[in-house]
Formats: sequence, structure tokens, C-alpha cells
Amino acid sequence: MMIPSNELTCRALFYHAASDGRAQALFGPDWEKTRDAVLPYTQGVAFPNLYLEFPLKGDPFLDVTALIDTVEPGGPACPEAVAEMAPVYDWVTKLHAADRRICFGFELDAAAAASGPAAVHFQHYEKLHLAREFCERMGNPDAGKLYLDLAERMPAGWRPSFFGMFRGRPGSPLRVCGYLPREEVARCADNPAYLETVFRRIGFSAYDEDMLRAVSAWLRTVRSADYQIDVWPDGTLGEVFSIDGSAGSLRGQEMKTSYESGCFARMMNLLESWDAADSRWRLTADITLTRGLPAEDENGNSCLFAMLVQPDWVKARWRAAVLQNAKCYCRAWAGVPRQNRR
Repeated sequence: MMIPSNELTCRALFYHAASDGRAQALFGPDWEKTRDAVLPYTQGVAFPNLYLEFPLKGDPFLDVTALIDTVEPGGPACPEAVAEMAPVYDWVTKLHAADRRICFGFELDAAAAASGPAAVHFQHYEKLHLAREFCERMGNPDAGKLYLDLAERMPAGWRPSFFGMFRGRPGSPLRVCGYLPREEVARCADNPAYLETVFRRIGFSAYDEDMLRAVSAWLRTVRSADYQIDVWPDGTLGEVFSIDGSAGSLRGQEMKTSYESGCFARMMNLLESWDAADSRWRLTADITLTRGLPAEDENGNSCLFAMLVQPDWVKARWRAAVLQNAKCYCRAWAGVPRQNRR
């Protein structure tokens, strides 16, 4: 077969994710509207990594982050949906050529698509100085200053790695995020008092002793983690704190084992015991898709076209020290892996 179009690929991945009753239980009645909002962000680029975000308790809904992180030199240009951002995209593409971890994307849902432009997501990893330039190129230099000011207060193991920024919504917070090294995860998991020293250093005050103990307990269940915290335009921190936990990159039997007795089981069972998740999390175990299809590219060369859907991250979130409903993030991607190109 020929490599399918990005639109057909996107529809196929969503169809799989929504099959076997998952649409109603996990995504809610408007999931197709969200899918349709995503489609324009897959046109004119190599297929992005899509992260399907949905709650593990409460009314089901679906949000999606389209992370454009498969850029190739001389490859497709900016997504058609955001053609006005072509200069920013070109700049990121050059950075990506030197460090493939650097990328950006868009955070989408049906409501946001109807009310204004999608929020942007920029990952710089250790290259913190790029954050200021990205914000300047986006026409929001104040956001870059806020970001770097907060980064300056962060302990070494908490330096931010990426952020989310609303476009066209003055007064909105900047969402600051960072990947925690394993040793930092272990320190916070073992000692809630250490976590409190971090909060005090950065100026986060929306916590209590119960929350500190809960965050530590959550971190004891995960293999890797990132944090999220909001900073408002006046420099004050918001009252929301989140930790995303991951079981790592798993395939086939590894994923099944993780859900039965491994990392996913520990994370999900803890959230359910806290009443932050209900039994729907068990449906996510069967969402996994790993498939390779023989194909031909546009030049007639043989290749393997891969399709992937799998649970990736689970979010525990506190607002003003009160635990909120948890969320799950499933990764959906398709394309020709580099090692299978002819």
C-alpha cells in the first residue's frame, strides 16, 4: 500500500482509540469535534505526536496536544492551520536539526477551537535561554521574562523544560513544566519536608501537610515524572500543582504486565483509592496499538509504516491543596521510523 495521508492516518488512530466502548466512557459525546479540530494541525507537516487527554473520573471529555517533533531537514513546512506562525516554525526547525528534543506544538480541544487560537507548547529542555526568544518571536516577551524569573528560583533538579502559553487571551497564566531527574523524584518521594522546601523557595503556598504527603506517595508509584505550575502575569504563582507520572516506554506484554501488577497498576490503584479515578481506567489498558504495515513511499521505495497508540502519562493534580480528578494521556503516532527508511 501507499503511505496514507495524514488525514486518513489521524482518523484511523482516533477510530482505534475510541473503539470498544472507549469513546463514551473516556472521551464523551463530543470527541469527534475534538478530532476534527486536530485534523488541520496534521496537514502540511510530518505526522505529529498526538497526546489524547481525558479525565479518569467525572464527565468524560477529550483534549489533544499535537506535538510537532518529527521535523526533517527539507521536510514539510508549518501546519496549514497556523500558517501565520511559519517564521517561528522555521526557527524551531533549525534548532530541532541540532537537538531533536527541541520542538513545539499546540494544545487543542473543541471548545478552544471555537473560542480562539490554540495554546502553544514549547520544549527547550536544558537550553533555557531559548524560552525568551520563543516568547519574543510569539509577540509575548513578558511571558519569557516571567518564565526565566521563575526558573531562577527553582532548585537545580527543578529547572523547567517546557511551557504552555495561551495566544490571544491577555491575563492568562503561563504553565511552567519540568522533567524531574530520578534522584529528585526519589528525594521528594522519601521526604515530604524536602518538597516543602522546594515550594517555599519558589513561592508556592497553595499546599498543606496532607498534600505534601500525598505528592510524596504519588511519586513513590511512578517511574518518571514531570511537574506543572502556573505563573500569572504579575509574577505570582497559581494555586494548581500537578505531577504527571509515567511507567516508561512499554510494548505488548510489558504494558499488560504493568497494568496487572506493575507501575500502571500502582498509579491507577492509588488514584482510585483516593477517589481521584474510577473504574474507567481499566479501559485504557486495551487502548494499546502497535502495528507495522508494509508500504511504499512517494518515490516507490519499500518501507514499514508504523501506527502506535498507548497510555503514556497519568496526571495527579491539586488545586488549593485539594486533590482533583486525575487525567490520562495516551500517545498516538504514525509514520516511517528512521531505521526502516530505504
